[in-house]
Amino acid sequence: MRRYIPSSTALKCFEASVRHLSFTRAAQELHLTQSAVSRQIRNLEEFLSRDLFIRLNKRLVLTSTGAAYYKEVVPLLDSMENASLRMLHREDEKTTLTISSLPTFASYWLMPKLVAFQKLHPQFQIKVRSLDDAAKIDPESIDIILHYGGDHWPRAVSHHLLNEQVVAVCAPSLLDGADSSSFSAGHALEYPLLHLSSRINGWPDWLAAHDLESDSLAGPAFAHFHMLLEAAKHGMGVAILPTIIAEQSLLDGSLIAPFGAPIDTPHEYLLSYPGDKADLEQVVTFRDWLLNSVAGVSKN
Repeated sequence: MRRYIPSSTALKCFEASVRHLSFTRAAQELHLTQSAVSRQIRNLEEFLSRDLFIRLNKRLVLTSTGAAYYKEVVPLLDSMENASLRMLHREDEKTTLTISSLPTFASYWLMPKLVAFQKLHPQFQIKVRSLDDAAKIDPESIDIILHYGGDHWPRAVSHHLLNEQVVAVCAPSLLDGADSSSFSAGHALEYPLLHLSSRINGWPDWLAAHDLESDSLAGPAFAHFHMLLEAAKHGMGVAILPTIIAEQSLLDGSLIAPFGAPIDTPHEYLLSYPGDKADLEQVVTFRDWLLNSVAGVSKN
């Protein structure tokens, strides 16, 4: 059955010509010559047996027929483009590795490692999702989660990644030129204390580890670690941060840790996956690689 569909080149030339009302500018956008665009428009008008443009010297004016056709054609072109893009980015269930992780953990700890993994295993298409709500995890669409303690999946297989350490940090500017070389943990209480809203025991636990007490722990609170990190870097006060989050800022000097060495917490980070995905190639490969990577760092 014959389909009354003009060439895609003619349609692309028509769409660009309507937007620019110029064959010349349409040709520049499409990397064609002006005469080629003009010829495609003539072919389209002959195909439709309708004038789409009125040529007035060097100006183009869209006819009412052209305007009506444009209104119908553009959504179709958009739909074709979107369908093609979906095909280009189509995920193959056999090679896609979908990881769900706490956002800050992914940004400050996982991302630098993924570069090395992708170079070693380019056959896998990596997709990282934010683990904002453990209750909404869909085991069918996620292969691995990297999370902070606790059991997020029933019948999941879990592996210990690393124990958590935290450190009290601040911006150098907060000390206002004070010599921090002789600072002790107690000096932290001389500055505003910054809090993570979801960890109300952060400061009490840190103080208890240093045999300290305080009558008041009031201070600004933030919903996410990256907010807390930025607040500390901008000199708002002293923050208790996991070392994996504070590490890069301590290395580049935007944060300092004058109040003592990191301390251990009873918490850990885990790698988990559904039991029925334990034999998937991408799960096994990533699990083994990450656990070996962490073990190698621990031995150094």
